[in-house]
Amino acid sequence: YHYGYHVYAAAVVAKLDPSWGREHFDEVLLYIRDFANPSEDDEFFPQYRQKDWFLGSSWASGIVSAENSPHGRNEESSSEAISAYEGVTLFGSAMVDAFEEVFHDNQSSLASKLETALLIRDSGQLLAASEIHATNRYWHIWSSDTHNSTYPPEYQQPVVGMLYDTMATFQTWFSSWAVVSYGIQLIPLTPVAETRDDIDWATELYPKYEKACADTGDFCEDNGWSILQAGLLATTGNYTDAVKQAMAVPEEVFATDGGLGNSMSNTIWYIATRKNPE
Repeated sequence: YHYGYHVYAAAVVAKLDPSWGREHFDEVLLYIRDFANPSEDDEFFPQYRQKDWFLGSSWASGIVSAENSPHGRNEESSSEAISAYEGVTLFGSAMVDAFEEVFHDNQSSLASKLETALLIRDSGQLLAASEIHATNRYWHIWSSDTHNSTYPPEYQQPVVGMLYDTMATFQTWFSSWAVVSYGIQLIPLTPVAETRDDIDWATELYPKYEKACADTGDFCEDNGWSILQAGLLATTGNYTDAVKQAMAVPEEVFATDGGLGNSMSNTIWYIATRKNPE
């Protein structure tokens, strides 16, 4: 779902500069056709390559996982899958506006592109909504008056780090630190997270995240995972301390890969726009 970051960025540019979007529509569409293709008539790309419509979630690999696991396919970052489909939705929406801006009757070429943009927008919404629903069933684990955990009480963690066809595990591909298994379900901090992250779940997760971050020494801050801690704290309703945490992150962390794609301005925006849990 790294393609999703490119599509999201293209959506932002197309929103601000519709002429750029119209000029590069077909190029961006290549990204979308590869992982979220809405057309059943495309002779080059399969329809909805990653999506498992039975589960509602997606798979990050093909028939088997990269390590040829006997447990089959897997997905690690549910939040990146959601964000990728969010990017598809936003690009489709921006391009509907961009084409309608210049569309006139009897322009068959623009009519076709407008129809494609509408299909991208609408299918992106379905992909994102179903992914969020599946995430709250299989990756985010909590119990409340309105939500029952999918897993038995023996599974004590509030997240699944990697979900396979036949196994749920608290781990990631690239790190043994618990904070990474937590944080990989929170990246990136984008608007869809307000729907993605239930407040009760975030409230249960936060103390575990805080401890897990502290347990790593400098690793958590140096690699940007403390940025997500600030965002998570804001989701629980503690905006003041969340801002303090974000402002304490060294500036150089935001300017490197350790920033996890979250700039300081994006982090402050995210904290400031969380809804009141009351």
